[in-house]
Order: sequence, then structure tokens, then C-alpha cells
Amino acid sequence: MKKIIVLFFFVASILVLAQTNEVTVDAAHLQYKINKNIYGQFSEHLGHCIYGGIWVGTHSPIPNIDGIRKDVVEALREIKVPVLRWPGGCFADEYHWMNGIGPRDKRPSMINTNWGGVTENNHFGTSEFLDFCKLIGAEPYFSGNVGSGTVKELSEWVEYVNSDNVSPMTELRKKYGRSHSWGVKYWGIGNEAWGCGGNMTPEYYSDLVRRYGTFMKNYGKNRIFKIAVGPGGSDYNWTDVLMKEAGRYINGLSLHYYSFGDGKPAADFTEKGWFDIMKKSLMMETLIDKNEKIMDKYDPGKRVALCVDEWGNWFGVEPGTNPAFLFQQNTMRDAITAAANLNIFNNHCDRVRLAAIAQMVNVLQAMILTKGDKIVLTPTYYVFDLYKVNQDAMLVPTKVKSAGYTFEGQSLPAINCSASLDSTGKMHISLCNIDPDKGEKVSCDLVKFKADGVSGKILTSSKMNADNTFENPNVVMPESFSDFKLADNKIEVNMPPMSVIVLTVTGRHQLPPPIELKNPKSGLQYKYYEGQWRSLPNFNLLTSKAEGVIDQIKIPEKNSGENFGVQYEGYIKIPENGNYTFYTNSDDGSSLYIDDQMIVSNDGEHASQERSGTIELTAGFHKIKVWFFQGGGGMSLDASLEGPGLPKRSIPADMLFYEPK
Repeated sequence: MKKIIVLFFFVASILVLAQTNEVTVDAAHLQYKINKNIYGQFSEHLGHCIYGGIWVGTHSPIPNIDGIRKDVVEALREIKVPVLRWPGGCFADEYHWMNGIGPRDKRPSMINTNWGGVTENNHFGTSEFLDFCKLIGAEPYFSGNVGSGTVKELSEWVEYVNSDNVSPMTELRKKYGRSHSWGVKYWGIGNEAWGCGGNMTPEYYSDLVRRYGTFMKNYGKNRIFKIAVGPGGSDYNWTDVLMKEAGRYINGLSLHYYSFGDGKPAADFTEKGWFDIMKKSLMMETLIDKNEKIMDKYDPGKRVALCVDEWGNWFGVEPGTNPAFLFQQNTMRDAITAAANLNIFNNHCDRVRLAAIAQMVNVLQAMILTKGDKIVLTPTYYVFDLYKVNQDAMLVPTKVKSAGYTFEGQSLPAINCSASLDSTGKMHISLCNIDPDKGEKVSCDLVKFKADGVSGKILTSSKMNADNTFENPNVVMPESFSDFKLADNKIEVNMPPMSVIVLTVTGRHQLPPPIELKNPKSGLQYKYYEGQWRSLPNFNLLTSKAEGVIDQIKIPEKNSGENFGVQYEGYIKIPENGNYTFYTNSDDGSSLYIDDQMIVSNDGEHASQERSGTIELTAGFHKIKVWFFQGGGGMSLDASLEGPGLPKRSIPADMLFYEPK
């Protein structure tokens, strides 16, 4: 009898160890869009990232487009790079942009004191960078020089790039062959001000943000998105001070975090090195969680984006290369950490709305390696290729119950994932198994999505340090994947060790039905309040000064001019099933709800600014509610939408209704 009991517990323990990993993919309430800029890149004047990696010059025998490598352009277009940060990095705070404009043979040289003391000829400057961005289809992101530059210098760079007025800067641009502005949106106010950007305190840098940002002007229709230097790693005090002192003056706050190795070259590691980097890389979740909580304290409406504009693995350089050039190989280990981090960013897309892996070509965790006229696409490149389906798709919330990946007494979750629903109605589930030795069975339970078909792609290898080299460039590449089973609206997936899998699920999103109205009338009901607020109050707890019906979402003609608020309620008639993006552009705060779910948060005291959110809706009537408050100064409110067959426009009167009580 004792033997039977012992055997029973032994079998039971085996069954526990073999438990299926459970993932719930819940499409019941889709609130946030995964901003495509999460899949951004970083390019710095460092090693052979720019010269040799992107720029070879117009006289190079390497095929090029006005000096820019053609093979690199084609590879980057394939992964749909959305945004590209330049010129640094530490290099940015030594870069004086006027040395990089005009005829290339007349540009002065400079010494790159941060990265090897090499001489730069400044042949790759503002116009070359903007040409490169256009070729690859990316929005440019300039890092301004705050460390060694002046307010005037950065202000004039913005003017040179973004103004169409007549001025010395625009005349200079025209002299050098560009008649109209480029309209660059993203601008960084310095780089790593706590370190190579000036070794500043957060209090001092906060004052510089306010000063420099004041003179970074909007010109015409070109509106800039100002990104301040955020913390390096876990310096949460930096975040607190910046948000408290300068949060209202910025649109984004950066976060830099690298997973550093033990100094050995990237492909020289055992499982100890694998586990160490997995542990460090997954720390990104904690860093984002803690920074989000601080930002929420000062910015509950999540107006300020968290921009993880430097992240990735940092290992020892390849033997025989310049130590200051940071050239490292890229292995299956890098692919797994890239997938895990992108899953983290996707799942935090309410606050994380831009990121930039370091770096694009030939430096650190690169997408591409070049050598003369040869090119290699790295395992990390292929993760970005697989994950591009998530760009601008709606986040589908997931809950993961994972087995542990255990090494030398420490344990990490073996499985991480994210999911999204694209504009065509397809769901994508991105799964990552970080365990290099053990396959995992994963059960994906689909909620409010009726699946009728599944296909998949996988990136994996039999070796932890498998890489793509110039001699063997196709060792790690995506392949078709079919080791799954769809039954009872669950997908059972058999994941190999150290694998990245993206499943494409076709079917029907089971949306809530529209509302039935008995007696709809044109217009919305509104309530007008008076009071002094710095953020939206709960109007439901206040007594209104006036009430009525209004044809559109606009400020009532009779108002006090300042210190008032308005609540609009009623129904919007959606013409057909699909994804609809709603916008509010307001001065001061506003918010927009559909079916009692907040879609747009544009709260706080601020000048006129636009925020947006997307939701999938069925044809018919849905509740709509807009809240707005006016403090002092400027005053404006507009609510817009775009959707299937509807170009972006103010919500028209013929879509708005109320039902008399």
C-alpha cells in the first residue's frame, strides 16, 4: 500500500510539472492601440552604424541611392521601420547641426570624442538623414544638443527643418536645395543628461527642459512632440522630479535600459550567460511598471508618453574590432530578448508609445550587419519582421499562467506573450518561450473571438548561440509553423525550446450589440457647470448651471469665458462594423467615452492639443459622452472621428442623437 501511495504522489508530481501553460486572450474590451512607433530604431554616429552601414557616399561601388546603401534601405522597408532616432546617443550632445548642412565637400570635420576619437567628415547630416528616413518609410526623430549646444542652436534647427516662413534659417535651407519644410514631429531635448549629456541633476535639467522647450516652436501646421530625458535604468527619483517640475511642458519622457553581459563577445556564453541576460531583460517589466506609477501620479490622463528610446543587449565586441565601435554578433539569445521586450511594450501601450532598439546597423543589438558590399540580417531583425503585424493594431489583453524556467535555483516565467487585432479583423498572438532546453505546451483560450482558422510562423534554433554570419547568413530564419490544434475556441500550441511564434487567427470578433433606441432625436444633451479645476472633475457629483440640447460637440455660446465645464451625452450612430478612431482637440482638458469606456484621455491644463483612441464597433447606436473643462487663457474643443469609408472629420451632426426621457 505504501508503494502505491508513493507511486501516486510521484505520478501526481510529474503531472504538475507537465502542466499546460495557460494564456487567456480576452477581446471583450479593446481600448488601446499598439503605437507603431514601439517598433522604432536608433542610429548613432558610432562605429560603422552611419558610415559603412547606412552611408557609403555617392561614388561608392556599393549600390546606393544618393550615397545611401540600397540593400540596407530594402531590408528596413521590409520590417516597416516606423521611426528612427538620430544622431545619438552621447554623440548628440557634441553634434552641431550646422556643420552637417550645405555642400558636403565644404562641411567642417569633427572629432567623435565619445566613440573612438575618430574624425567625422559630416557628410551624413540633416538632409541625408531625412532622405534616408523617407527611403525607408520612417518618421525622423532628432536628438537635440543640450549638453554642449545653446538654446539658439536648437531653436534654429527646429526652424530650419519645420518652418515655411521667410527667415534667415529658411532662406539658408532654400539655398541648399530644399524649398519647403520637412515637418519633423519628434524632437529630443538632449540625451542622457544624467550622464554623458552633462552629468546634471534632475532639478537642473528640469529647468533646461522648460527653457529649451520654450524656444522649440511650432511652425504653421507642423507640430512638434518634445521628448525629455528620462531615467537611466531604475533612477525613479529622476522620473519623479522631471514629471513634477517639467511634465506639463513635454509630450514624452525617455527611458534607457541595457542588459549588460559579462564582457565576453555576444556568441561566447553558456546557459549561465543565457539565464543572466533573460533575467536582466525581463527587468524591463518592473522598470516600466514603476515609472508608470510615478507618471500616473502627475499625469493620470497619460498625456505624456513613456519613450524607451534606447534598449537592448550590450556585450563585448567581436575580437579584432575597435572596442569603441561596439560591433557585436547577434544570436538566438538576442532574438528571444527582443521578442520578450516587444511583448512588454505591447502590453504597456497605454503609456509606452515609442521605443528605439540600440542600434540599427553594426552596433550593439543590430538589425543588420554589413561588411563591404555584404549584408547580414540578424535574428533580432527577424523578430521585428514577425512582430510588424502588431503595428497600429488594437491591443488584446492577455493573462499568462506560465511554468518556470529554472536555472541554479532561480526561476523566471518561461512563457510571455502579447496579442493584437488588426484593421482587417485578424488576431495575432505573439508567444515567446525563453527556456533553452525545454519545450512548453501552451493553451490559448480565446474570449469574445470566434476562431475559424490559424496559421503560424516560428523563429527558433537548436543552439543557444546560433547566429547569422557573412559566411552562413541564413542559419536563423523564420519558418512556417503548424504544431498547434484549434478546438473548442482554444489553440493548443507546442512550443519548442527558445522559440518565438506568431499565430495569425482568423474568425469573428464577438462585439457587444448596438443599443436599441425607441425615439432618437437629433443632437446631444449637455450640462454646463462653473468652477475652477486643473483637471476634469466628476461632473456627476456637481450641480449644473444650465442644460440643453446642442447639435454638435462644441463649446456652448453662453459661457463665462473661463473656469467652466461641459458634459455632453447621447448616442452616435455608427454606419458599419469596423475600427473607429476618435479624437479630441481641446484647450484645456477633455475626455471621450464610447459605451461607458474611456477612448480618449486629453485631460489637464494645456494649450490646444489632440489625443486619440481607437475602438471596434458594430453598426448602430452607441453611447457617447464627452467631458470638457476650461481654465484660463485659450479655449477650444473639437471631437473628430475616422473609420471605414470615413475620412477624419469633426463628428457630424447627422451622427449624433439623444433620447428624451
